[in-house]
Amino acid sequence: MAPIKYSRTREWRVETTFNTDQQHLGNSNHQSVMSERQDGEEPRQPRNMQGLLNFCTELTAREDPTTNTPIRELDPERRAFLEEALNSLTVNVAKRLAVSVKALCSEAVTMPEEDVSEQENAIEVIEGYVDDLNHAIDFQKLGGFPVLLRCLDSPHSSLRIGAAGLIGDISQNNLPCQENMVSLNAVPVLLHMIDTDDDKQGRVKALYALSCLIRDYPQGEEEFIKSDGFSSLMRAMQSGEEKLVVKSSFLLNSLIRETVAHKAVLLSMGYVEQLIAILNNEHNTNIIREHCTAALLALASSYNPAIAECMRPELCLIPILTARLEEVKDKEEMQEEESYIKELLVLMKNENDEDEATNR
Repeated sequence: MAPIKYSRTREWRVETTFNTDQQHLGNSNHQSVMSERQDGEEPRQPRNMQGLLNFCTELTAREDPTTNTPIRELDPERRAFLEEALNSLTVNVAKRLAVSVKALCSEAVTMPEEDVSEQENAIEVIEGYVDDLNHAIDFQKLGGFPVLLRCLDSPHSSLRIGAAGLIGDISQNNLPCQENMVSLNAVPVLLHMIDTDDDKQGRVKALYALSCLIRDYPQGEEEFIKSDGFSSLMRAMQSGEEKLVVKSSFLLNSLIRETVAHKAVLLSMGYVEQLIAILNNEHNTNIIREHCTAALLALASSYNPAIAECMRPELCLIPILTARLEEVKDKEEMQEEESYIKELLVLMKNENDEDEATNR
């Protein structure tokens, strides 16, 4: 018996992918386990539709205070009624996913003037299931991944946004799906979308998908670097759009912590100067400042040339951090940023002390 899940359309449904012909509820040879159970023993948890039927029947009988009669098999008429009620709640997930994939294969996806409401609905249906690892893998086996990549090139922004969001949802912490997506060259396609999509939400969703696809997956990171991903990340950081800046700095922080291989590249590209420039912009929001401070700390604390770069007098990082510390100090909602700033200041003080000791 698959778990009951509350769908995004706020309807209760029982998810199942088994073949109902093989799990026929009307099996006349079925022997009820209820009649074999001793009084006081907890009913066995249901594993299929037949089990759910038996489970409900037994619980109903146990809760009836008016009778002490033994539990018996349902009469055929009542059983038929309950079977029909249960079947009305059953959703064949694999079938729904297959229908949705077919809808996304339509030529309407690539035609600017076409109505794509059917395809938008298909994306919503898929979205309702793929957070479950098993359903995500089913979707992959149905050929859903190439279909999503095709949607990323659609003239309809709603389909691009929906497809990018699905790629992120499916790929996050899901190694088989990450492997398959990367093998389909999803990384350069997403990087291109981050740089060029004319819809801000499209760029945000593409960056979300990219982050889910490559984090904690070395082959994905390699493909990202090979595709000049750090240049796209820098441009997203320079966009001024809050969500793009936050997501790009979050991904940067993650990549810095996972490997040392590309820290020299980050330094040569000017990431230290870029992060400091963002911190020095008083118009940036608190969440931007927090994430950029975290990324700068990750780079400076793990790569000595980066902390030396932070010490350059013309960058004015110490006064920038000191002034910001006064703004966030003792504010509960800014405790994390405060701790990042303090750690950076300690690093810079230690670096300064070492320089002075060397020069004596």
